[in-house]
Amino acid sequence: MTHRSPIHPSAGHTATTSPSATAPRGHGDYCEAGLARLLEQHDLNSFDALWQVAAHDVDAPNRERGGVSTVSLLTLEDEDGNSHRLYLKRQTNHLGRSLARPLGEPTFSREWRAIRHYHALGIPAVDAGWYGERRAGREWRAILITFDLAGRDDLDHWHERWAELDAGMRSQVITASARLVREIHQAGLMHGCLFPKHLFLSRPPSESPNSTWQMDAVIIDLEKTRRFVLRRHECLRDLYVLWRRLKSWQHDEWRQFLAVYRDADAQSAEVSQWLKELEARAARKRR
Repeated sequence: MTHRSPIHPSAGHTATTSPSATAPRGHGDYCEAGLARLLEQHDLNSFDALWQVAAHDVDAPNRERGGVSTVSLLTLEDEDGNSHRLYLKRQTNHLGRSLARPLGEPTFSREWRAIRHYHALGIPAVDAGWYGERRAGREWRAILITFDLAGRDDLDHWHERWAELDAGMRSQVITASARLVREIHQAGLMHGCLFPKHLFLSRPPSESPNSTWQMDAVIIDLEKTRRFVLRRHECLRDLYVLWRRLKSWQHDEWRQFLAVYRDADAQSAEVSQWLKELEARAARKRR
């Protein structure tokens, strides 16, 4: 049995194959055509069926915001015996509020629109294949399905192995990560939750990587993303989340990251200033 994900387009696809801009309300669910065939094969292409299906939780339930939100791994076989890994995300009364929606909406609705927006901008992001909501009495439920990022490992994984990586692979990790964050910020967007576990980097080919191979990265967990209000301040907030957690990166490696991020020389005054501001933020947090 093989694991593959041919039923969805690759991350970073154009808007024409992405979910529509407005999340469905009431009983109008969105389902990507390829995924619909797989779900129908297992009698799962309905909100109620997906809500009831048993799946393995990959994280502890999130009980913030007065509700509950879970992420589970759902593995389904297609007619040819190929296995597909899907992340089934279900929530009840897990709402986010904004000026546009003061009464709130499911945070998965925000994430689904953000995925659509990132794809429209050409920013590599996770693909969503299914979204739907139901309201009954005092319960507001939502379901979002995203596809497994086959052939990738998150930045936490690479960071844990940092001592084992040679200089070339370390450079690939730093460069791919910095390019992705640069794309997000150049689009005028703050991620808002930029943990290393939310950046997924491509693995090298099974054979030794040749001189032309370049690692690339995809972003996930977009429910907190928003447009900048105070650009530099919010760029630093995103970067500091990485800074706090990537403790194995040395000073020169952060210079390399910021050089790619700012498209500047690693020893330039501009990179030095960004580094200084991150160090100052870290010093304030330690007080």
